[in-house]
Amino acid sequence: MNIPAQDDRRPTFRVDVTKEAFVFSAAHFITFAKDICERIHGHNYGVRVTVEGPLDENHYVVDFIALRDAVLKLTQAWDHHVLLPTMHAEILVTNDDSETTATFRDRRWVFPNEDCILLPVVNTTAEELARVLAEKIRQETVEQFGTGLAWLEVAVDENHGQWGVCRLPW
Repeated sequence: MNIPAQDDRRPTFRVDVTKEAFVFSAAHFITFAKDICERIHGHNYGVRVTVEGPLDENHYVVDFIALRDAVLKLTQAWDHHVLLPTMHAEILVTNDDSETTATFRDRRWVFPNEDCILLPVVNTTAEELARVLAEKIRQETVEQFGTGLAWLEVAVDENHGQWGVCRLPW
């Protein structure tokens, strides 16, 4: 009688959270094709978050509610703001006590400080927004979720089906 070899492959698990509340409306502009800077405009961004890892003692990957709350905190913080890059070679962002100024060559935008979110990105693309959100979600939840998870993926929808996605090791 032949006994089949034991299969060492184990199931993997993940949770996906996406909610109507994971939407933020924000203005931005990006550069492309080396020297084109688009007009400032806005999107109603949507966010989806996926966490992969083993099941814990409760037989879930992470607590849905805790993950939901972390995502809501971040999306609400970005809602109704102008998203500005701080690492672009030609979009220069400065601020004083009351105003934030962004310049690209001969173009200039001035906003109240409280209307701006300054992001550590080269361009405020959906992909880069997904990366920043992923890093912040991981930072906000690592104490609660621990270090045993495998991956965190954040997807940002900027236009009804146009997703930028970032997948980070936990």
